[in-house]
Amino acid sequence: MKPTKVRNRQTYRAMNQFINKQICAPISKDLRKKYSRRSARIMIEDTVKVIRGEYKGITGKVSKISTDDKSIAIEGNKKEKLKGDKVDVYIHSTNVIITALNTDDKWRLKILEKKSKSKIKLMKEEAKNKEEAKPANKKTKETKQVDEKKIKNKKEDK
Repeated sequence: MKPTKVRNRQTYRAMNQFINKQICAPISKDLRKKYSRRSARIMIEDTVKVIRGEYKGITGKVSKISTDDKSIAIEGNKKEKLKGDKVDVYIHSTNVIITALNTDDKWRLKILEKKSKSKIKLMKEEAKNKEEAKPANKKTKETKQVDEKKIKNKKEDK
């Protein structure tokens, strides 16, 4: 199959589960440290900041999500039509940074706090290194104590 057909199948004919995962945005630096992740799925009630495009600098809560366009609507960000009606402006999810997460959903919190496999490996290696280092320290302390006792005994004998 030609690459364009494959790409079309991946994007336009994708199932809802995969489309849902593609509505992600990077997380602010504070949240990165807290959850040890770079990005997260955007949900309603998340606070976002627009970093690119015509609406750069706008912050607000997410009011609507469009899975077809992979875009979001922010509260208070509306465009006026010729007739006078106000319509939500949709901004693509890649032009946005998440500044505050909606933590009402317990499943989302569970996913966010879940550590990545690489972090788990690092933690295990650090734990092994600490365990190996501790017995060596204990031996040196014990030998120092024994040496001190010998010195005291020699002084008493004299």
